[in-house]
Amino acid sequence: MAEDRPTRPKVFGLGLSRTGTRSLTTALRTLGFDVAHYPCDPGTYQALVDGTARFPLLAERDGITDITVAPYYEELDLAWPGAKFILTVREEQSWLRSCAYHWERPVTSKAAPGSVYVRVQRFLRAAVYGCHEFNAARFARVHRRHIEQVRRHFAGRDDDLLVLDIVGGQGYERLAPFLGVPIPDEPFPGF
Repeated sequence: MAEDRPTRPKVFGLGLSRTGTRSLTTALRTLGFDVAHYPCDPGTYQALVDGTARFPLLAERDGITDITVAPYYEELDLAWPGAKFILTVREEQSWLRSCAYHWERPVTSKAAPGSVYVRVQRFLRAAVYGCHEFNAARFARVHRRHIEQVRRHFAGRDDDLLVLDIVGGQGYERLAPFLGVPIPDEPFPGF
């Protein structure tokens, strides 16, 4: 981190997969935040299995987005006072259709058996969804429970949590003021 750069709060996108987390990541980068989307490095994997939420990349980066954060938002909230949390949400049936497609499509080449990517993916799918394969009923329960638990954890702390429906059309007009930065003169990243 450059010495002349102002200190900023850490930013964590704790939405589940397929809720606009990649769009959120791109938007945060546009707003000047250096965040990692679904990091799959050995240090992140070790922090996940240790259950500490002490992600080494946070020494240099402004935050993390995607389901990497979902099981650890309470620990991150304790570890980073003043951090900003963004819960991306999506209408449930649309989200389930997107998840079904995502889980059933062929695995990419970065997912070689035994790779850190595969280990992170398997760990997070088990930790967040309680399974490795898509199961609509289970996913729907997880979706509802995650939103409810996050809202309960941050109840009365509107300065710390922003609920953002990117798929529903919300964007910079809500995100930028929440982070205390100007609204950019460009469209919000889509998927």
